[in-house]
Amino acid sequence: MSAPEFTNSGIVVQTYQEIYDELAEGYRSIYGDDINLDPNAPDGQRVAIEAQARLDLQTFALALYNSFDPDLAAGLSQNRIIKLAGITRRPATRSQVDVEIVTDRSLTLSDDYTVEDSLGQLWITLEEVIIASATTQTVTLFAQDFGAIEADPDTVTEPATVVLGVTSITNPLASTVGVDEETDEELRIRRNRSLETPTSSSTGRLFTALTEVANVTDVAVYENDTPSTDSDGIPAHSLWVVVEGGSVDDIVETMVKNQTGGKGMVGAVTGNYTETVIRPDGSDFFIVHTMIFARPTEVAVSVRLDVEKRTASSVIDEELIKEKIAANTYNIGSNLLAGSLYASALQAGNGFVPSSMEVNRGSGWVEDWVEADLDEKFTISVDDITVTEIS
Repeated sequence: MSAPEFTNSGIVVQTYQEIYDELAEGYRSIYGDDINLDPNAPDGQRVAIEAQARLDLQTFALALYNSFDPDLAAGLSQNRIIKLAGITRRPATRSQVDVEIVTDRSLTLSDDYTVEDSLGQLWITLEEVIIASATTQTVTLFAQDFGAIEADPDTVTEPATVVLGVTSITNPLASTVGVDEETDEELRIRRNRSLETPTSSSTGRLFTALTEVANVTDVAVYENDTPSTDSDGIPAHSLWVVVEGGSVDDIVETMVKNQTGGKGMVGAVTGNYTETVIRPDGSDFFIVHTMIFARPTEVAVSVRLDVEKRTASSVIDEELIKEKIAANTYNIGSNLLAGSLYASALQAGNGFVPSSMEVNRGSGWVEDWVEADLDEKFTISVDDITVTEIS
């Protein structure tokens, strides 16, 4: 190819060798065929330098061209182009935990209200919370520090900020652990998913909208359109929304704006959203919406397997095998196939043969699969994996 060109498939650039040969031919036409273009000769080195410079310019042009395609752009270029889809890259997030705050009067929690857990980690409110009366209210607290901060159930209980009227605090569920900044590939997938909204059902639109809520990491939406309770226990004409991550207020607002009216709801988390509309005379009319949803229940799955050396000199890194298996993640309501973990184990090397893979969700060891309830999410910890070397 003599020069870069635009085609129906996009821009096509030259290879280094094509550029070098083109320059070499030009120099020979000027100085004659006897010019010395050997790699160690001055003229040969000059041609190589110029060829590399041209390649760098063409590579830059190709990268610039690709930056206008949301499926190929990366980094800052991707951040700019995806704004056209109405989304932005998700930043690194804080861990968060829903706590039940019991009060004996109306009060206001400041935007830096702080609670300490049993490990001394601090959890704070990021905005002011108004509690209108003596009640039990669910409030989302965020870890003071970004990253994977964990808190087990019933451990976030010690108020570091004293507010008269708060009688007790506890977290019924474990924290939702923070995540790193969204990668380029994750952002491409989410951007493409966002384009599905116009052709989705009302339930699909609700699902898509919830995935776009800040700090939400997983979503499941189940619908029962029948006139009676279904086999999953969802009441007639109701939705069961399960959301991991995200603040209660943001989730409730999204549900209000995307849920079909007249639908019942299932879940243990309740929140209110006040909608303001304008009367014909210009005054405000307030509509208070109460939404109900659920948080996923994390279920720890234990794993055990046997490994056998392929040869006598083979080395088996049991800790690496555990790390590769524990790296598996599962969505809300997704089952776990024991056989799928063999591929993960083999990522730790090819000097061994894994066998007898079994999993246990607390109800006994099985070699086929374990089933998740619709609101459950399986996790695998390195500490729950047993690797036994056999001969």
